[in-house]
Amino acid sequence: MSALPVTVPDLTDPRTFLPEPPHEVWAALRRRDAPHFQDRPDAPGFHSVTRYAQIDAVLRDSATYSSEWGMTLDTALGERDAAAGRMIELTDPPHHRRLRRLVSGGLTRSAAHAMEGALRERVERWVERAVRQGETDFVGAVGARVPAAATGLLLGLPEPEWRPLSELAGRAVCGSLTEHDEEVGDLAARRRSTTAANGRLLTHLALLLEDETGLAGDGLVRRLLEADLDGDRLTGEEVLLNCLNLAIGGNETTKNATAAGVAAFARHPEQWQWLRAHPEHLDRAIEEVLRHTTPPLHLVRTVTRPVVLGGKPLAPGDLLCLWLPSANRDEDVFPDADAFRVDRAANPHLSFTSGRHFCLGAALARTQLRLVFGALLARVDGIRLLGSPARRASNFVAAYDTLPVALTAA
Repeated sequence: MSALPVTVPDLTDPRTFLPEPPHEVWAALRRRDAPHFQDRPDAPGFHSVTRYAQIDAVLRDSATYSSEWGMTLDTALGERDAAAGRMIELTDPPHHRRLRRLVSGGLTRSAAHAMEGALRERVERWVERAVRQGETDFVGAVGARVPAAATGLLLGLPEPEWRPLSELAGRAVCGSLTEHDEEVGDLAARRRSTTAANGRLLTHLALLLEDETGLAGDGLVRRLLEADLDGDRLTGEEVLLNCLNLAIGGNETTKNATAAGVAAFARHPEQWQWLRAHPEHLDRAIEEVLRHTTPPLHLVRTVTRPVVLGGKPLAPGDLLCLWLPSANRDEDVFPDADAFRVDRAANPHLSFTSGRHFCLGAALARTQLRLVFGALLARVDGIRLLGSPARRASNFVAAYDTLPVALTAA
């Protein structure tokens, strides 16, 4: 392919992703043979990987592309991450296999099934109330509540702790800076903000874990504290760091996928009507929501040995930024890739990534989305936006703060 001229904005600046992610830029970059390089004044530069096949190949090759040197643009700074080897997302094989075996026991399909029973009544009550109100902020009324409850139930935390944990997790992802703060484009300022927010979340979790009397006996926290595989146990620090990872991922992915899905149906009412006429294809629709909206924006990998990617020679220490929304709209994989089509049958999206780091909570996330959209299908004839959604400035997640909608009862 020939290199087409394109003006590439600063892909580290959170404001570049507002009001929507730069899909046109990624589409132009996909037409180039080699990953695009962006330099940074105060951090190592990085190569943007935008094609599905290349991103999938990188994700599946942990030996060549390491996650231990930071997994985001704001944390991959040429040094090994402080949590590497102790948090699943920041650990390569062979240590990754040990952590995954010890942590994954409470994140199985059977756990998702048990979660469905515990969540269903709550979800239906929240959706019913939102429909009665007619006009509502869907994030506050439903979208944020569902993953907060799911994560609290999963971890086995007391119910009064669910909402505070969810709010702390949201700030840990994006920090406190908004698009209106002059410092939001400055890496050092963003790192100070998110580091402080992560510190507050970590302290909060540590206090919860110290009081074991408040933890449910069948909750994941207690399971992790007691997990034993042939004498191998997680350290207290490993339990804490992986609970932090689950708290952030569990809250943010589902909340933002739910909000983005509702917004997509509001913008494409014919898709909502098709799904109402074909509710048996709800699972297919959920996969399209995940593909089209792609809650996680990027992951970073660090090259460990000489390799060639897209015709470009790479050296150890080079950073690759994998743009997941771009992979999910790659025309070579998805026909009519920019369209939101809930009847799409083949949908191998990368919203949960692939390879050894495939999302541990994927089954739980799908369960939550199935409950929310199933409850909406049974009660809502139409969805209409009442204004522009309020999205947080972030280069890492497509995060929603508010989503004003009018729900017309069926």
